[in-house]
Amino acid sequence: MYTLNRIDNPLTGFVYQGFTFPRFRPHLEVLKPEGSTVAIAASDSDIPVGLVLAEILPDGKSAEVLSIFVEQKYRDLGIGTSLLIRLEEELCSRGCTSVNLVYTTGKITTPALEHLLQKCNWTIPEPRMIVCKSTTDKIANAPWMQKSTLPAAYTVFPWVEITAEERVAIAQQQAAKPWIPPQLIPFVSEQDLEPLNSIGLRYQGQVVGWVITHRLAPDTIRYTCSFVRQDLQKMGRIIPLYVKAIKLQEKAGIPNGIWTVPFIYTSMVNFVQKRMAPYMISIEESKTSLKSLIN
Repeated sequence: MYTLNRIDNPLTGFVYQGFTFPRFRPHLEVLKPEGSTVAIAASDSDIPVGLVLAEILPDGKSAEVLSIFVEQKYRDLGIGTSLLIRLEEELCSRGCTSVNLVYTTGKITTPALEHLLQKCNWTIPEPRMIVCKSTTDKIANAPWMQKSTLPAAYTVFPWVEITAEERVAIAQQQAAKPWIPPQLIPFVSEQDLEPLNSIGLRYQGQVVGWVITHRLAPDTIRYTCSFVRQDLQKMGRIIPLYVKAIKLQEKAGIPNGIWTVPFIYTSMVNFVQKRMAPYMISIEESKTSLKSLIN
């Protein structure tokens, strides 16, 4: 017979670190009763068997499920359902009005997760982005990797060297006449960025593009946020940015890369499907599902 408990301290959280992804394990190291991380654990006679981990977002009203996991031999016993329902109750008691979950398709556990979401009355999962994986030596063979030249009016610079004046200029331009999609505003993705190959593009002295990356593991970099001003997109100015960032990664001896492209940006999706796909190890989709916690 299994029991469910909310984990409120790092000591207990340490026991469950193997029940979530490496990038989320630090959340278990800072657990406290009223903290933003919410962890519900399942155990069988003090043997850990399952965990659902969520984060209450800064607005205090919404939350995101980071991971849910049940030991294989304890599956099909309703533990996953109980964990998710208990999490929903805990989030509701903390004042949250909605919760969402993002997951990658193509996994062995995907059908079970989607069945769980349906069973608990979450929304039908919707495509969110393409997730591509490759290695620097494989993608180096792509023909477009040779197109790294830019006209003299352009300069590429390390993103960490963007000036305070340039930040203000971008913010003022965005406020006066929005030119950057909200999800691609670079400042949103700056936290814990990878300085090695997070780069920007200047044109005639103004910042007009960027590629912001993050180190997911010692051997893996994710290309999180990339954009070039719309009037320059048809000229393919983002390609030299990608080339520069990938070559910086290759030079540093970091073999693995992950590229994420939201489906709403059709031109980039087309680029991935037509120009990047032959040089990828895998191309998957991520989907998102939501649930309102308001009765």
